Amino acid sequence: MGFDITKKLRAHAGNNVGLDIGSHSIKMMEVSGSSDKMSLVSFGMKKVYGKSGEAISDSVRSLSEELKIGARDINISLAGSSVVARVVSMPDMTGEELRNAVRFETEKSIPFDINECTLDFFIQGKDTREENSSNILLAAAKRESVLTKIKIVEDAGLAVNIIDTDSFAISNVFLKNFTSIDPVKTVALINIGDVCTNLVILRGGFISFVRDLTNGVSDFRASILRKCGVDLESCSGLNGVPAEKSSEVALTAKGVLAGLVDNIKLSFGYHENQSGHGVDQIYLSGGGSNFIGFDEAFQNAFGIKPEIWNPMQFLDVDPLKINVDEIAKVNSSFAVCAGLSLRERA
Repeated sequence: MGFDITKKLRAHAGNNVGLDIGSHSIKMMEVSGSSDKMSLVSFGMKKVYGKSGEAISDSVRSLSEELKIGARDINISLAGSSVVARVVSMPDMTGEELRNAVRFETEKSIPFDINECTLDFFIQGKDTREENSSNILLAAAKRESVLTKIKIVEDAGLAVNIIDTDSFAISNVFLKNFTSIDPVKTVALINIGDVCTNLVILRGGFISFVRDLTNGVSDFRASILRKCGVDLESCSGLNGVPAEKSSEVALTAKGVLAGLVDNIKLSFGYHENQSGHGVDQIYLSGGGSNFIGFDEAFQNAFGIKPEIWNPMQFLDVDPLKINVDEIAKVNSSFAVCAGLSLRERA
């Protein structure tokens, strides 16, 4: 699994394809060019809510055909309970010693058998707090989950180039878009997906904390359906809720949002205790980032007004070939997909 988040960004000309296989929708985009000038060739998404296995593969195949995807090898990612990523400080050591130490360190951090996992790590740099130590970004994923994602892609007639994590992909594309961000600022990236929320904290251009939270848009749908009898799928989101149900739905959504905010607050507190740095800025992305009330909830909880950012901002877009209005409607949902499109061919 190519978790090297700083050395494997695409630096060559040629098309790359990112595929984000979510539980609610799949998103695909193709980009061309080299790292200094990249262009959007095509992008699109398909709903796969309630589908699995072969049906998702059919959707991937259909979407790739609709977009006329030119590259066969694509980049995908993993997230959720089957993936664990950590930032740890470890003494400087030789390559073989480090590999053995990373395996031991990872085994302490994961809730499943390490022999059933795929592991990878990356040395982010020296640990300024500990002499003769380095900050290590490590990741482990259950091999079963890896193989499941690979099968979806291969059954669609495509091949997997690189497997990343959602959080690393989001970090990559954020740093691509915000090249001049203040290095002393501590930035939180919150990507609100369907079944989980990716939380990454960056400082000085490096990951200092990463976690996938078990809160997502599906929690809003389930709670609102159970308590209010309103199916958000048929309403196409909160904005489509019938007027007579709007107050009840808003109150229920506020309760679910409070649970997500509490989990984020715990993570922020843990990071600050470990690093000595509080969060200065919050950037939102994902399908849930536009939910009504999110701005107010984050402002009240953290005293920080969150910003919804455009992961596709770094791309050149030809308005004669790409519908820019369509991009504006969905760009925040493409953070993972855009990050995957940055990865070079293995």
